[in-house]
Amino acid sequence: MSALAVAMPAYLTPMTLSELDALMANTSGPSAHVIELHPQLAARLLRRNKHNRPLRQTAVEDYARDIESGTWLLNGEAIKLDVRGNVLDGQHRLHAIVKAQRPVTTFMTCGLPTETQATMDSGRRRTVADALSLVDEDNSTTVAAILGRVWGWKQGDRKFTRRSRPTTAESTALLAEHPEIRRSAEIALRTYTAFPHIPPSALGTAHHLFNAIDPAAATWFFQRLGDGAELPSGHAILALRARVTSERAKEGQIAWARHLAYLVTTWNAHRGNRKLSRLVLRPGTPVPTPK
Repeated sequence: MSALAVAMPAYLTPMTLSELDALMANTSGPSAHVIELHPQLAARLLRRNKHNRPLRQTAVEDYARDIESGTWLLNGEAIKLDVRGNVLDGQHRLHAIVKAQRPVTTFMTCGLPTETQATMDSGRRRTVADALSLVDEDNSTTVAAILGRVWGWKQGDRKFTRRSRPTTAESTALLAEHPEIRRSAEIALRTYTAFPHIPPSALGTAHHLFNAIDPAAATWFFQRLGDGAELPSGHAILALRARVTSERAKEGQIAWARHLAYLVTTWNAHRGNRKLSRLVLRPGTPVPTPK
């Protein structure tokens, strides 16, 4: 080949429905191709999304963030079309490509019988914890839970009421940015074993926040939270232990954000050398900023 020859694109890049239909018409029966799917074609394919499950906007936003950040990978999952070119599976990915306004390299499977749609997406979706477990991450379930809450904190969600959660790619990037979260998970599990009234995800999130302020004080705080030892009357940690123990006994469960609000309030009282004989927070109070 001449050095002046123009390099061909790595993948086919149909830009119109007619170009896509022509590509798929060259085969008999179901077929699959790897294509570079541009927003223009994705928008046109959505015109053929005539019979599908309700759209979940949170999924669209999750996918779009991964596409925009460049962490979306070609993993074998396909946009699936029936024999008439109608979308059977992949509407969330198509909407995300349009929202991100960036092309995605993907498998495109066509020529499927329409009735196969009922069998699609019947498996359990892999969670962040599953992904971490696959790379042999210790305490993967707790680490994944802490990552989700720390991500929410960074988004400014101080009541933790938003339904949005980080994608696997976002969680992996957050762990790379803050590898100390692994240590927070270890301390959370150790504290939970000694005092099983606050969930490890809340303990680990609090440890991550407190450790960034004062590592030595955070170590002492969680040791005393676990064992309750050497604490004088009126100490905030004693008030916290009493509060969550009695509230769980009466109500059975405490809202997750309330757990974190209790922890931060106790930490702030301890750091300010303030006595706290009784820990009381109004329902729906945003989690205060740790000091």
